[in-house]
Amino acid sequence: MQESRTAEMLRVSRTPVREALRQLEREGLLVAQGSERVVANPTKEEFVDLYTCRAALERLVAERSALLADSSDVEFMAGAIEEARAAIPGGDHAVVLSANTRFHDRMVESARMKPLRQLMDTIRGPILVARRRLLTNAEVEAAICDEHEEILDAIRRKDVRAAQELMERHMKNDIERGVANFDG
Repeated sequence: MQESRTAEMLRVSRTPVREALRQLEREGLLVAQGSERVVANPTKEEFVDLYTCRAALERLVAERSALLADSSDVEFMAGAIEEARAAIPGGDHAVVLSANTRFHDRMVESARMKPLRQLMDTIRGPILVARRRLLTNAEVEAAICDEHEEILDAIRRKDVRAAQELMERHMKNDIERGVANFDG
């Protein structure tokens, strides 16, 4: 993606395009290659590092969500899981990704801790890029939905320990699924 071509295509000056591209770079969505920018494509090591950081944060998210989520949070997360499941048979990976993202985002919101949400926001972009390594087929997507349901059930029961343990297992599984796609 070149700044000048993008500005010309959008019929705007280069300044706002330059700032937007820099922001996408800061968020880890684009990387500079010479005079162009391309969509980030993390290495296996970068993927593992990112998901290891994410796992630590998500454990706290699950804990706080189990303590603080209300019925509207639980209903919203359940609806996101249902939407993801409904999209799997048609192979609509984009809908599955979007629904899974909404599930995790609502869990973060239900944790009701602004600094935690801000930390999660800093890794959100790279996570979305990395998820391409995870949502690869119906079997994997169904397994992820199963894991989400187990986590949500623990949240619904206000079982903090179970929510933490299930989230840890979910993140461990995501790391293994992602690494397998690098190796496969």
